Order: sequence, then C-alpha cells, then structure tokens
Amino acid sequence: MAKGPGYRMMVFMSKQMIACDEASFLISLREERKLNFRRWWQLKMHLLTCHLCRKYAKQIGELNYSMEVYRDGVSHESCSHKLSPDAGSRIDKELNRELNAK
Repeated sequence: MAKGPGYRMMVFMSKQMIACDEASFLISLREERKLNFRRWWQLKMHLLTCHLCRKYAKQIGELNYSMEVYRDGVSHESCSHKLSPDAGSRIDKELNRELNAK
C-alpha cells in the first residue's frame, strides 16, 4: 500500500506530540526564558489539542502578571507589615539551625 503525504504528515505530527506533564513544564519554562523552536512548536501543537493545558497556560500567565503588578507596586519601605526585632531574631536563628543541620 502506498503511503501518501497525509500519512507522512501524521507520522511526523505523532513524533512531535508531547504529554501534558511535559507541556506544563514547558508552559512554566517559557515564563522564565524563550523556548527553542522545537520546544515552542511541540508546545504549540499540544495546546491546539488540549483544553486543560490551555487553561493552565492562561492561569500561569495571569498569575505571573499579578505578581509583576504586585512587585512593581509595592516597595519595601511602603509596606505596613513589619516584623518585630524579636520575631526577626527567632526567624534568623531557625534558618541558621536548619542550614547547619544539613
């Protein structure tokens, strides 16, 4: 049986498809840096077929945007939540204890 261009395209696409766990990793990774073309293409193809990963990508985008807005709008000096010197000292001691235990 002759295998036409449609069959070859289907084989090519099946090799490019990734699972949802890899797609979610790439969605998170693309927030930190630019994906290479192969990874970008694989994610794009996955997102075309998977509504759950599209929803996850939208949620991650909204979360990152919210964090940027919060970070840009709040300076440490204007923050009304301050630790008492005693609380800061207790946190510092506990962190040092945890670091030295390892």
